[in-house]
Amino acid sequence: MAAAGNFDCRVVLDREGPIHDVAWNPDEKEFAVVYGYMPAKAALFNHRAEPVLDLGTAPRNLVRFNPHGRVLALAGLGNLAGAIDLWDRKSKSKICTIDAHGASLCAWAPDGRYLMAATLSPRLRVDNGIRIWHYTGAMVFRQPIDELFHVEWRPAPAAQFPQRASLSPVPQGIAVSSPAVSAKPAGAYRPPHARTRPAADSSSPRSLSDMAERKVFGGGRIVPGAAPVGASPDMLAKAAEKKRTRNRKKAKDVASTGEASVPAPAAAVALAEPENEVEALKRV
Repeated sequence: MAAAGNFDCRVVLDREGPIHDVAWNPDEKEFAVVYGYMPAKAALFNHRAEPVLDLGTAPRNLVRFNPHGRVLALAGLGNLAGAIDLWDRKSKSKICTIDAHGASLCAWAPDGRYLMAATLSPRLRVDNGIRIWHYTGAMVFRQPIDELFHVEWRPAPAAQFPQRASLSPVPQGIAVSSPAVSAKPAGAYRPPHARTRPAADSSSPRSLSDMAERKVFGGGRIVPGAAPVGASPDMLAKAAEKKRTRNRKKAKDVASTGEASVPAPAAAVALAEPENEVEALKRV
């Protein structure tokens, strides 16, 4: 909607979902929108709400023009990975992608050549600090800070930094140290509640199939009903004798229990009582 009231329209978006961010170009002739469910889509529209440039689909939720409107930053900050795509508006091409993991804020310098990203508290209480990149992707400054709540560029008039006909050359960047990679294997994942417990013995069987695969007497699988592999004849004879002894004892216990539990013939007594009553009635 124009402030003069002579124009209004509705911006038609071709993707369902929320609108994450909108930013006007400082030249007042176009604006950028990041919209849709993740991964979100970004597009550039002119002042008549007509699509001008498709900026692709990626996990992004923030858009920023530099003060000259020449370079556009598309960032995925906050809960996203922290990647920032830098686009050249004049050539309609992507310049580079920088990694600003953990950042929750980004802002252009007044000269339009440097982009700052910061990790702030209380959202993150570790790795707080600021990082500054040239728009060609070279990191030129990094400052860790124990606890950082807010940061911004010192304002300066735009007239001090006239726009150049071409992008400035790549400056000399700083060395970025990457964390050392341990040669120790990561091992199996263990949930947090089980990390304080000792690791389970891998030699003990954890299921019936593991028991069947276990090695005994120097090798071989356990086959139900078969003699263990590598067992000597004396061991087999002793095992057979123990089995016969158990069977004899079991049979003896069953026999003694069966004799003691034989019930008395109570049916004959129950039938004799009615016959005596009939004979007594006949005599009467």
